[in-house]
Amino acid sequence: MADLRRKLVLQKDPYDLQKSSSLFLEAVKNDVVFHEKNCPEYARILKAVDFSIDEISSEDMLYKIPSIPTLYYKRNYLSSMPEEKLTVRATSSGTKGLQSRVGFDKKTLFYGVLMVIRYFSYHKLISPLPTNYIVLGYESSRHTQMGAIKTAYGATRFAPAFHREYALKDTGTEYRLNIEGIKKALIKYAKSGLPVRFVGFPSYMFFLIKVLKENHISLKLNSHSKVLLGGGWKQFSDEEIDKDIFFQLIQDTLGIEKHNCFEFYSAVEHPLPYIKCKKGHFHVSIYSRAIIRDVKTLEPVPMGCLGLLSFISPMVSSMPLTSVVTDDIAVLYDGNSCGCGINTPYFELKGRAGVSQIKTCTADAWELAGGGGS
Repeated sequence: MADLRRKLVLQKDPYDLQKSSSLFLEAVKNDVVFHEKNCPEYARILKAVDFSIDEISSEDMLYKIPSIPTLYYKRNYLSSMPEEKLTVRATSSGTKGLQSRVGFDKKTLFYGVLMVIRYFSYHKLISPLPTNYIVLGYESSRHTQMGAIKTAYGATRFAPAFHREYALKDTGTEYRLNIEGIKKALIKYAKSGLPVRFVGFPSYMFFLIKVLKENHISLKLNSHSKVLLGGGWKQFSDEEIDKDIFFQLIQDTLGIEKHNCFEFYSAVEHPLPYIKCKKGHFHVSIYSRAIIRDVKTLEPVPMGCLGLLSFISPMVSSMPLTSVVTDDIAVLYDGNSCGCGINTPYFELKGRAGVSQIKTCTADAWELAGGGGS
């Protein structure tokens, strides 16, 4: 069976859905067939709902592919390949102690890198200039495999890293908040004249800005400096402020203009990046489709209606992540209403569903797979 992911990642425009639609559909169908043959648990899920890939004849029917909640992956490990074929492993940050465990093979990683290069090139985030990094998250460590660490480190590869300083330093046994350390590093970086990139959680960026303002420190960083934020505010949601106010604070304190501040969305169970456009919207790309589902039935709801954010993508061959439903509440809109120049549909995040709101569909998936897990 041909690996159609290669053709997808070789498409020049990552947002040209019309040109790649038939290719995407066939890639998804191939992906489902592959996982059905190679993951017994996934095959049981499909069999339990009497699903056949032959039902899918158009993109409009992709929603029928059984969608597995991310909470299910936190309780069960699904794999379509033997462990020895997995090159990279990662975990989610955890929900009340639960973590999804994922693994990726060499081909999936290779296509993933090409996909991200397309994204970053389109949004002009690839640079040959040596750059200093403030990583607004965890330092790389042997004792954790959190996906957020790997994602943040990967983002430091798109402009040559001269030096990296971390907001959370690894002590060998735990992580220690290092706001004072990143403040000192930032002052040193400003004197060097090289561009500075801030990569990671928005909460730590906010804490850094607060410390700088409290110390009456105002910097004018190299004009090629950028802010790349993702992962949400997590346990610091009470500190979250309006995005426009936040970006204005960054501009006032560091001299980085708003058009150089970017927001990202991704998930361990759906490892594709979404980058907010200049109008502030997450547009879907040729590598995925977004569906908003009813919280109780998981049926699609019309555009403009609230529901659970779900994705369809053929980009991972190591695990059955083809159709995933997150615990994020979102709304999907027609891309033509955005005005940024990207015409693909976009989603807006509206919050997170509580476990009680998604326990029904999660329990169903658990039962369909025959129970088990840890």
